Amino acid sequence: MTTSPQTEETNATLAWRAIYWGFLALFGVGAFVHLGLALFSPDSYQPFADEALFGWVYDGWQNVFLAAPTLWATALGVGELLVAVLLVRSRRIGYVAVVAFHLALMLFGWGFWLWSVPALCFAVPAMIHEFRAARQPIR
Repeated sequence: MTTSPQTEETNATLAWRAIYWGFLALFGVGAFVHLGLALFSPDSYQPFADEALFGWVYDGWQNVFLAAPTLWATALGVGELLVAVLLVRSRRIGYVAVVAFHLALMLFGWGFWLWSVPALCFAVPAMIHEFRAARQPIR
């Protein structure tokens, strides 16, 4: 069975759109989850950095984030909302933020790699696609 170039283009377009909406939903919902945790359960962030790959990550989490978890969890929620807004306003910058977020998340331990590596397998190609699309002339 063969597919026409138009069908392949449509499938690719659908795939890029699904990745975009997936990250938009992930960061939009994540923002409100962190805002909810900040308001109602700031202590839930206590064990987050227990398995950090570097001592400075653990120490920073304990000494900075956990010194004022409501404030920092709110900032984290606002940051995730900013990533979602960036995806809407400028996909290229938004995808750079998505990639940076997941790379930073990996510093918190090998368990976070189970989430971040697959997410990066979608985010990095989507980011590259957006940068390439921006260089192509409009037909």
